[in-house]
Amino acid sequence: AAGLRAESRWFNAVSVEAWPDQVERLAALAFVEDLSPVQGFRRTEEPLSLEAFPWPRGPLYGASFRQVDQINVRPLHTAGLSGRGVRVCLLDVGFRKSHRAFRFGRVIAERDFVLKDGDVQRNLQDPNDYSDAHGTATWSLLGGLDPGRLIGPAFGADFILGKTEDERSETPVEEDYWVAGIEWAESLGADVVSSSLGYTDWYAFRDMDGRTAVTTQAANRAVELGVVVVNAAGNDRRTAWGRIIAPADGPEVIAVGAVDDDGRISSFSSPGPTADGRTKPEVCALGVRNFIAASSPATGDASYQWGSGTSYATPLVAGVVALLLEAHPDWTPGQVREALMKTASRSGAPDNDYGWGIVNATAAVLYTPAADRRE
Repeated sequence: AAGLRAESRWFNAVSVEAWPDQVERLAALAFVEDLSPVQGFRRTEEPLSLEAFPWPRGPLYGASFRQVDQINVRPLHTAGLSGRGVRVCLLDVGFRKSHRAFRFGRVIAERDFVLKDGDVQRNLQDPNDYSDAHGTATWSLLGGLDPGRLIGPAFGADFILGKTEDERSETPVEEDYWVAGIEWAESLGADVVSSSLGYTDWYAFRDMDGRTAVTTQAANRAVELGVVVVNAAGNDRRTAWGRIIAPADGPEVIAVGAVDDDGRISSFSSPGPTADGRTKPEVCALGVRNFIAASSPATGDASYQWGSGTSYATPLVAGVVALLLEAHPDWTPGQVREALMKTASRSGAPDNDYGWGIVNATAAVLYTPAADRRE
């Protein structure tokens, strides 16, 4: 049915569902400057698997040891950093808040932009409320805390959860929900936004120029307002698209690629450059066979599984960002981005596969950004 879907104060715009004759009447209104079709959502990743892999485990971190150890988070946890006092927003499909990985988590705000309510957990009694698996996984990677099984980098952060993906049909969810979500997060004082979503379906690669896609424009605005935006680079290396996705193309957005246990770029991680020739992604983290919280009515609130994708590398980096901001609350988004890139594993020779390389959280905390250096 026709009606208002979302509003944007940043763009002085609304998103509506309208019949063709209504579109014509809207276009004729004196205060309407422009009309454009909404853009399509696309998120792809490797299939999830319940198979148990023989990965090394740490007594405290359990099977999540690999994903935090590769990015050198454990020394920061030992030093007492956990993201405390930092506000982290995740924009995703729903989130299984009842999972044991989140029993210590502090959720300070939540909103379902699709069903227009204040609960992001899937309601199994509502046929319109679909999966919360992907959001559950990304949140657990960023800030889960289940000692002996899984620990995310920023388990002590304050969480803002936004459901912006519509899985009720095969119709792609619109970018408008994402824009509404990031505006809402900024209004609540979010320091970090972690997004494992991406948009290409209505665009050509020439539009991946850091200023065309509406989600990229919104991400750019959020950075201007002091929010660190971390977004998946995409899983399109082997697809017809084959490139970076929006809003990861934003100039100050931290685009995240995926590597395996040996530090090799994954077979799916989207490469750069952007359409205007900038190197992307910025950094990488583990995105192959990550250990994640599972959301399934059949397996309950204490189950875990394995999954792959830049979707799962992204929250690891966003969790590191929260640690950096806990240690350096005065750092700007540009200084956070610089610290991550300048201390990553390939900072001396960045390229369009790895960017500046695998994140080194401890080195980034110890880094002095250029603007803070004293003569």
